[in-house]
Amino acid sequence: MKVCLKEKVMYNKPNIILITADQLRADTVGYINKKIKTPVLDSLADEGYIFTNSFCTSPVCTPSRAAIFTGRYPMNTGAWNIGTCLDENETTLADILKVYNYYNVAVGKMHLRPQLKDFNNNFEDVDFRDRNRIKDNTYYGFDKTFITEDDKQGKYLDYIKTKGYDLAIGKGENGINSLPEDMNQTYWIGKKSCEEIINHDFKSPLFMWTSFVDPHHPFDPIEKFASLYENTIIDKPISKNFLCKGRPEHLQKQGKNGYWPGGGEQHNFSDEKIEEFTKYYYAMISFIDQEIGKILKALEEKKQLDNTIIIFTSDHGEYMGDYGLLQKGPFMYDNLIKVPLLIWGKGVSKGISDTIVENIDIVPTILELIGSNIPYGIQGESLNTLIKNISSARKKSSAVITYDARDRGIMIKTYRDKRYKLNLFLNESYGELYDLKNDPLEKENLFFNENFKELKSDLLLKFCYRMMECSDPLSERTANW
Repeated sequence: MKVCLKEKVMYNKPNIILITADQLRADTVGYINKKIKTPVLDSLADEGYIFTNSFCTSPVCTPSRAAIFTGRYPMNTGAWNIGTCLDENETTLADILKVYNYYNVAVGKMHLRPQLKDFNNNFEDVDFRDRNRIKDNTYYGFDKTFITEDDKQGKYLDYIKTKGYDLAIGKGENGINSLPEDMNQTYWIGKKSCEEIINHDFKSPLFMWTSFVDPHHPFDPIEKFASLYENTIIDKPISKNFLCKGRPEHLQKQGKNGYWPGGGEQHNFSDEKIEEFTKYYYAMISFIDQEIGKILKALEEKKQLDNTIIIFTSDHGEYMGDYGLLQKGPFMYDNLIKVPLLIWGKGVSKGISDTIVENIDIVPTILELIGSNIPYGIQGESLNTLIKNISSARKKSSAVITYDARDRGIMIKTYRDKRYKLNLFLNESYGELYDLKNDPLEKENLFFNENFKELKSDLLLKFCYRMMECSDPLSERTANW
């Protein structure tokens, strides 16, 4: 995406702290679900703006993260699934903020490029994975990076080796993490974020993307946080019997032909084990909440908290045993595609909205909050009127979510409005239609129900219009002919 960047503009802009978790469901933050202990996020929610119908644009990491960072749909950024790269010619939020003299820092998981170098699961060399772009010698517009990914490689792994911990490369195993708290990846991400705040002179505003790897699997909290949930009563997951009721055949047999390279298969764990995993998952979220509190204290110490905007979200959700599934994969249930979105800080009113929003809306929202124009090519719609309590109709009333993996034999496009969800599959005669008002657990597929034929036709037309909107508006027309 090419944006016209003319000269640096020197204004007293607010700091921007974008905080993302990985694989965090919309219903696993304390201000939504009281079972989860997130006092810091709860306090931000008490003063900030909560979106209860926020959706990712893809249910896997790389395309969703690229969408958050560019404000553009995954099919247009080069990052259409994991194992792909965000196109280095895309203009990112960091690139745009440079025009306004922001100092840009990335801490934690980026996953804008593959973590593996091939299909044999060999880990990519860190120097190549985290390389700077040729065009400007930056990592997608960041002035400084502290990157660590799921496999723990990068500056975090280098750091704990200096402390005498020779941690194996890879994701690890489920269970209580034996590392000391201050050697944990979540702690390190919080620590580096705080250090960058403390060390910044704030002669220029700060943009920092703090991106926690957790609560992504494996479910491996430290005992301090796991103990918080020892006596928590965990709701039973949605029955796996619902998965195959009216489901397309190849999704019922999804694991057989390698539609997903790990994760998303129906699990064989007992209800007791799923309950344990859920408690561990909650514990990992509470650890993240603690580190967010430290970031707020660092901003306060630098007398910058009142001049800061904080955005909290996730790249996608997690099945956590629902429908007999774990982790993520090509099933467009709300527990996977719905994510938290909380905005707090300078210029943001207190409020809550059930308006349908997409993660591509984050970039234009930030830009309007700092007084910037929204460059041509950004496809998200600013939430500024909502968070400033300005009465104004939004153009969008639905979300589009895509799972593109034609090389794995599956391609899904999803239309989601406040009441209905429509899932279409490439070159297949079947699909899925759910009435979420009467069937919030998505148990009954209405796609072939003759009583809903007219509704299906209406939604198909709306979906066609939305897919036309998703097409890439670039490059910009510069002449009549």
